[in-house]
Amino acid sequence: MFSIRNNYLSSTEIHSVLVAIFYGLMSLSMNFLNKVVVSSYSFNYPCFIMFSQTFLSLLILWFGEKLSLIKIKKYSQSAAYDFLLPSVSHALHSTLSLIALKGMNIPMYAALKRCTPLVNLFLSVHVLGKEWPSWSIIGSIFSITIGCLIAGVGDYDFDIFTYTVGALSVLAQGLYLTFVQKKCNSTMSVLDMIFINSWNTLPFFMFTSLILGEPMDIWEKGHTFLDPVFLVSVITLSMAGFLLVYSQFLCTTVCSALTTSLVGVAKSVIQTFVGFFTFGGVKFNIINILGLSLNTLGGIIYTSVKHTKAHDNPLLPKNKSSTISLETQK
Repeated sequence: MFSIRNNYLSSTEIHSVLVAIFYGLMSLSMNFLNKVVVSSYSFNYPCFIMFSQTFLSLLILWFGEKLSLIKIKKYSQSAAYDFLLPSVSHALHSTLSLIALKGMNIPMYAALKRCTPLVNLFLSVHVLGKEWPSWSIIGSIFSITIGCLIAGVGDYDFDIFTYTVGALSVLAQGLYLTFVQKKCNSTMSVLDMIFINSWNTLPFFMFTSLILGEPMDIWEKGHTFLDPVFLVSVITLSMAGFLLVYSQFLCTTVCSALTTSLVGVAKSVIQTFVGFFTFGGVKFNIINILGLSLNTLGGIIYTSVKHTKAHDNPLLPKNKSSTISLETQK
C-alpha cells in the first residue's frame, strides 16, 4: 500500500495508510455492533437494518448539502443506471452478510470473509484488466485463503445454509469493491457515489423488508425498544453504517479493491481473536490455531512485499487522479 523512499513516507502514502486504518477500524466495530443487535437482542431483520442505515445516510448527506458543508451531484436516471452494478452487489453483500452473521460465531464468520482477497485478485485481472501481480503477492493471498479454510474446518456448528450464504456474500463483496474501483476514475466523488448508491438501494431494502414481514415482526416485539441499551445500539449501528460505507468507498478509490479487501483480512484477524472471548466464546483447537497462523503469515508476507515494491505493483493506482481527499468538498 505504500513504499519507503529514503526512510520517509510521502504525504500521499501517509494519506493512503490513514484511509486504510480508518476503514479497518470502522469495519471491525461494525461487525461487533451487528452481532450485538442481531444475536444478543434476536433482532434478525437484515433488510430493515440496512434500510435504516441507508435512510440515515441520505439524511446526513441532505443536511450536509443544505448547510453548505458538502457538495454532491443531483440524483438522476443516468447516474442511477451508471452506478447500478455497484449498488446491486452492495445490496446483496450487506443483506447476505447480516444473514450469515446471525448463524455463525464471529471467528468463523471472519475466517470465511477472509476469502474476499482471492475473489478480488481474479476480478482485478479479468474485470479491471490489470496485470497479474508478483508470485509473492499471489502466494500470500492463497496463504490467507487456505488458512481461513483450515480455521473454518474447526467449526463444530457447521451449517450448510449459513456457509452458502456467507460464501455468496464474499462473492458479492468482491464484485462490489471491484465495481466501485472501476468508477473511481470518473467524475464522481466519494460522497456522490454514496448518495447515488443510497438512492439505488433504498427501495430494494424497503420492499424486501416489507415482503419478508419484518416491520410487523418488529412491531410485535416492540418491548425491546424500551431497553435503552438496545436503542443506543440500533442508533449507533445506523450512524456507524454511514461511516463504514464512506470509509469503504474511500479506501477502494484511494488504494484499490484488492488492498481494501486485504485491510479487511487484517481486521478480521483481530476480530477473530476477540471473538473467541465474546458472545459466548469459542473453544480453541489445533485446527483453528493452524489456520489463523497460516492466515497471519500470508498477511505478513503481503505487507512486506507491498512495503518494498508498492511503486511497481500493478494492482495499485499509480496516478493521483484516483486519490480522493478525506476532506469533504465545499
